[in-house]
Amino acid sequence: MVCALLAVSNLLAGLLGGLQRLGSIGTDSGAAVVAARVLAEHGAFMMAGFFATLISLERAVALRRGLWVPLCSGGAGLLAVAGFWDWATWAWVLSALGLFSLYLWAARYRSVSLPLAVEASASVALLWAALSLMFGAAAQARWGWSLFLVLTIVGERRELMRLRPLPRWAELLFLWAWGLLALVAVLMGPMPGFASRLGWAVLGLLALWLLRFDVARLQWRMPGWAGHTALCLLMGYVWLLLAALAGLAGQGQLGGVAWHLLWLGFVMAMVFGHAPLMLPALVGARPRHSRWALLPLVLMGFSLLLRSLAWLRGETTWLAWAGLGHGLALLWFGLTMAWLVRHPQQPKANRS
Repeated sequence: MVCALLAVSNLLAGLLGGLQRLGSIGTDSGAAVVAARVLAEHGAFMMAGFFATLISLERAVALRRGLWVPLCSGGAGLLAVAGFWDWATWAWVLSALGLFSLYLWAARYRSVSLPLAVEASASVALLWAALSLMFGAAAQARWGWSLFLVLTIVGERRELMRLRPLPRWAELLFLWAWGLLALVAVLMGPMPGFASRLGWAVLGLLALWLLRFDVARLQWRMPGWAGHTALCLLMGYVWLLLAALAGLAGQGQLGGVAWHLLWLGFVMAMVFGHAPLMLPALVGARPRHSRWALLPLVLMGFSLLLRSLAWLRGETTWLAWAGLGHGLALLWFGLTMAWLVRHPQQPKANRS
């Protein structure tokens, strides 16, 4: 529970900084005083503070060890808000190393597999991002965080596909895409322009691969949370494809359309889809199913479209409204999950 609260606090810090950047929070408001500390690096709170804490918490719970990793990752965000930025970056480096050690333990005492190797490489990308943040390489940090999230998600989905045989060419294509993402990381320093274009192209390839082979395409009509998760996943893959196209079209600069399509579109769709299934394991709460749980996905989608249009047309007012839409989608999701957990499905009475 403490780790979950730390993750939420990082989410709020990142959201606050993002809303001020978009103009959704006035500079004369009381919240702006706090947001000023996180405005410049609000992405770090979202990526290293929120997402990394959630993912490492999931791994620690599954392996029943290493709870200090999400505590370290989430606590780093509090250090950063308090002004101890150097300590926070060191804590994020330590938590990335801890997450990698969890994968090593799983490989030694559980089993070695391709999906595990892909997820372990994601923790290496997280370490790269933390070190890049420490040394002020913002562009490399963004790519490191993005590869951490993409590889973690892709590794998990690849694990679920092991029960369904894939064509040989599809297996090889997946391996090539994984290898090319490693090449992107290697070339980001000496050849950043080429590496970025290659990175967006490979992300687009992965999006098409997932849309074609992920089991979600067979499950989206299923009742309950299975269908909900499948719909969120498929929508997320569409956002990943759109992010790749935007990046290839030159919208991959700081604050550009591509990054937010990737982070708020693709990644948040994964969160909306998997959270109802992960809550029982993480906090012991089992929410009942409701179609209202899809509304945050819709709200986030419309606000992202508005944000993209506002960015391309230079409409600052629209950007502020888009930011409020992002915040509303996240708030609605949290309130919906809390309501569904608090009011579980009542068993039907037996009729004789």
